[in-house]
Amino acid sequence: MAAIAAGDRTALEALYDRYSPMVYALSRRMLRDQTAADDLLSDVFIELWRRGERFDASRGSVPSYIATLTRSRGIDRLRSLARTASAPLRDESLGSTRVDPGQAIATDERTRHVRHAIDTLSTEQREAVELAFFEGLSHSQVAERLGRPLGTIKTHIRQGLIHLRDLLRTQVGD
Repeated sequence: MAAIAAGDRTALEALYDRYSPMVYALSRRMLRDQTAADDLLSDVFIELWRRGERFDASRGSVPSYIATLTRSRGIDRLRSLARTASAPLRDESLGSTRVDPGQAIATDERTRHVRHAIDTLSTEQREAVELAFFEGLSHSQVAERLGRPLGTIKTHIRQGLIHLRDLLRTQVGD
């Protein structure tokens, strides 16, 4: 990230090669639209290029920073779409010809690890994390949907994310 902040295009290409499958998968899951996911993928990496200096290693890892950025921009898109359109989002086929077989295998393996990790969460944690990260709901919206106090939801999400981080570090590494 320091190299990207310094304007190193090779560093951006390496970052894109490594993390674009994750960003695309998260974008597809959140937006449920191939074109919108493609746009979000581009926007995330453009933002990383233009604002690479915002990354702070003391606050988290590169993958978590990129996932958080993707989630945040995806939520922005969902909110914008909700304001401008009353029709539900399209759910197109998941195929993409831009991912090479090696990347697809690596992505499938990471997906398996993440699914397994999510399955180890308590029911309360899993519900809260899935609503917040895969449906893009705010903590308040998650609390309302689940009929639980906001503080409880925040605790479930935080504990769930800590558990996921710790488990995935041992399974996948950084």
